[in-house]
Amino acid sequence: MNLDKVLRASPGTLGDLEQGCADARRLIVDGQIDAARARLDELRKTHGDDQAPLQEALSAAAEAQGDLAAALSHHKRFHALAMAAGASSPLASRDQLLARLVERQQQNSPDMAWCLVALAAARAPAGALPHMLRQQCRAQDVLALGQGEAMLMLLHDVDLPTGRKVCERFRAVWMQQQPIAGPLSMGLTAWRGPGDTGSGLLGRAEHALARSQREGAPLRTG
Repeated sequence: MNLDKVLRASPGTLGDLEQGCADARRLIVDGQIDAARARLDELRKTHGDDQAPLQEALSAAAEAQGDLAAALSHHKRFHALAMAAGASSPLASRDQLLARLVERQQQNSPDMAWCLVALAAARAPAGALPHMLRQQCRAQDVLALGQGEAMLMLLHDVDLPTGRKVCERFRAVWMQQQPIAGPLSMGLTAWRGPGDTGSGLLGRAEHALARSQREGAPLRTG
């Protein structure tokens, strides 16, 4: 397995889910149904049931075992989840992301933990950056279009030190996937507690991104 494949399959990400489902389907084709079931159970514990690729793979496993009723049930869930995902934009807008932050702020949760990353790559091929980020995000993270060519990713239940590690992973993946597209610029900030605001969080991330681009540094925090 090469480095690119390892990074795209980072544990807990949607890329990990897709890679794991692909592995399970290969095991099914090879007749290793018990091993496939064990892999799918691991993915279910990590990602939950409401994932279209998982339900599709569970359907294939049930069919291979001759349980056509279970296969049909899983396929119906796969179809419903796939339709729901296709009916809405995979990217939130900047305003939608801000509305999510305001909604959470109003809950006045003292233990709320968010990190926001603003990212841009000056010479990125069209669609390359959001594709990479979709592979690296989790189902509970929010991926949004920022200002200009920038992307925004809201990381749920992540503190600043962990956010830095996530950004380093983004940088490493980008270098592997797009070696001639130029460096990835990033601005990172974390939620500062009940007195913080959604607009403040967003502004800090975008200002940090602007510094990263201006100074030629891979990451700046705000």
